[in-house]
Amino acid sequence: MNKKIRDQLRKESNNRANPNKNKCALAVARTLGVDNEVRYLHTMTDLKRAISKQYSLRSVKSMVKSDTVGGARKNLDGRAFAYVVMVDEHVLLLSRIGRTVVDTSPRRRDRRKIKGIWGVYDKA
Repeated sequence: MNKKIRDQLRKESNNRANPNKNKCALAVARTLGVDNEVRYLHTMTDLKRAISKQYSLRSVKSMVKSDTVGGARKNLDGRAFAYVVMVDEHVLLLSRIGRTVVDTSPRRRDRRKIKGIWGVYDKA
């Protein structure tokens, strides 16, 4: 990523204490214990890079038959120990059974459209 784009992401960061890391991505990374693996946590690419330092990360979008977070909770196969879900300008972490582990913007009825979902697995 070029410096101009990264500077813009830092400028628009929602984390005043550390503008290199957005709050939602930092919360997910901290829960997985990978928050210090990378310098930046602005994009999904940044978060996937951090998680991949300690875990295996694979897309499970085709396995999940729903396009909303609420619907996806019912379709998780439980093979991964956690699921990282990307919605519009936000990311959250679900347990293997679909319960919310980390969500800095929680919803009672979660109808947010899923942009991507990845299973987090132990490296074997």
